[in-house]
Amino acid sequence: MSTVVMNYLRNIDHDDFVFDVVCHGPYDEDYKAEIERYGGTLTGFENIGLSNVLDTMTRVRQYFDAHGRYDVVHCHMANAAFIYLKIAKQRNVPLRVLHSHQDHYADSWQHAMRNVPIVAYGKRFANCYIACSKKAGDFLFGKKPYTVLQNSIPTEVYRFNGEVRAKWRNEYGFDDDDIVFANIGRLTLQKNQRFLLQAFAGLHTAEPKSKLVVAGDGELRKELQRYTRSLGIADDVIWLGNVSTIDEFYQGMDILLFPSLYEGLPMVLVEAQAAGVTSLVSDTITREAIVTDYAKMLPIDKGVEPWIEAGLKAVSDLASSNRTLGARRVRDAGFDINDTVRDLEDIYRQSIYN
Repeated sequence: MSTVVMNYLRNIDHDDFVFDVVCHGPYDEDYKAEIERYGGTLTGFENIGLSNVLDTMTRVRQYFDAHGRYDVVHCHMANAAFIYLKIAKQRNVPLRVLHSHQDHYADSWQHAMRNVPIVAYGKRFANCYIACSKKAGDFLFGKKPYTVLQNSIPTEVYRFNGEVRAKWRNEYGFDDDDIVFANIGRLTLQKNQRFLLQAFAGLHTAEPKSKLVVAGDGELRKELQRYTRSLGIADDVIWLGNVSTIDEFYQGMDILLFPSLYEGLPMVLVEAQAAGVTSLVSDTITREAIVTDYAKMLPIDKGVEPWIEAGLKAVSDLASSNRTLGARRVRDAGFDINDTVRDLEDIYRQSIYN
């Protein structure tokens, strides 16, 4: 979600729009500096829980008092709409957007039980519905009308560049004949990285020159690192944490492994395809994210064997793969931010001035 917001912020008409951003939990200081350069602010609150929900509501009211009147409140967290959009309605904000990014309520049934009623309550305060995909929209909004704004990217940033690839691989110590598998995402149940490690263990047995590079951080990091040791692949898995130069990361990798349990419309997969990266992705996510023939869906309910087989096939096809066509194909599929941000501007303007 932070990537989506930042892509919109960077490419929107800065003569007409300024974003103030509120997030919960830790945030990237680079994002804060960038938002401020565009005239906005970034404010961080604690994660919302039962113990602090009333305090959070008070802080949000104080935030609105301090920042004055807004034309738009655009909520990307469905389980926070009952706070932000309710207060926005009380403050007579003309446009109150609820944006669906997922097709599940939560990773665990306990969190889902919590989210179902508060999401249902929060939806009533929105007067504009947006979703990143039809699957995400149908999940959150049902039969209510909504607009699909695909999670778009600046396609030219991800266009394959051989020089950047060589530089990145040299910096991380990869040999020319190393096969770099990669995964990007929070280290959490949704992203299914335990399955990822099992699949890579089988791939590594067949291809000893293979490496796995994982970009992202999360609550399962230590557990997953212990699991690599039990699988005997600890020396061949590199944990990068959060990566700021993610476009360079795509250039350096060979094959993306993306076995998520569910997604709304994963930015990672769109970006990888723009970089011409062969991408193996679970068949549980929305098919709207498959926009080129660089990506292939695989089942996750049949174990890791189909992933090992497809991974080895992808390795054998690397020499004949033409990565330079990715950016154009993704743009032609309607996933370029320069097109999507104009649609968002129209939603903002029409709803405010009508």
